[in-house]
Amino acid sequence: MFSESVELYDTIYSEFKDFEAEAAQVATLLREKCPTAKRLLDVGCGTGRHAAALVAEHGFQVDGLDIESGFLEIARKRCPTGKFFRGDMASFDLGSTYEAVLCLFSSIGYVRTLERLTLAARSIRRHVAPGGVAIIEPWFTPGSFREGAVHMTIVDREDLKISRVNRTEVRGRISWMEFQYLVADPQEIRHLKEVHELGLFSEEEMLEALEAGGFHKVEFDPKGLTGRGLYLARTHS
Repeated sequence: MFSESVELYDTIYSEFKDFEAEAAQVATLLREKCPTAKRLLDVGCGTGRHAAALVAEHGFQVDGLDIESGFLEIARKRCPTGKFFRGDMASFDLGSTYEAVLCLFSSIGYVRTLERLTLAARSIRRHVAPGGVAIIEPWFTPGSFREGAVHMTIVDREDLKISRVNRTEVRGRISWMEFQYLVADPQEIRHLKEVHELGLFSEEEMLEALEAGGFHKVEFDPKGLTGRGLYLARTHS
């Protein structure tokens, strides 16, 4: 996944993604849907950008989980009040519960298959306290992912130049994306390559997986934080 580009992640995504604004939307949603929420778990937390904003700007206590060790090192420094765990979202068990569990920035797509989607729903449900909620931002559906697309992101700073280009394919129910990076600083020019594979799940499949995972009521907002939608799943009180 991001094994080659950990140190570039924040620099690249700062060019176009507003983590702080998204965290504010999540905070507003939590105050509306789960006003007692104080302790949060961010599954697929990345470098802790959402977590840090939720702590500093909105007063939540936030822990995180990610499979990428390099991300966790950054998250721990960025958000020193939280605990950050390494684990697979389809099989983690931290032995504790939270009023709300988040899975943002389409991280859920990395489970790849319907079977692992249901396992992830169960793992998330296991960590939501009675009366709590899970907020999950999905990846694209099978009909909305654009095959054959090419994209480029540029970082143009005085002492750092990054060009990230990627192309897309659809392989069955998997969105397959090849990323190549050209990175230049005063010391060297590097070429990096990564492949990312995310499962394409329909709205019906997402709802079924969350219900099979043990949530008793699931709502879907088709717009969500970024236009990809947002699932809000509740547990019994």
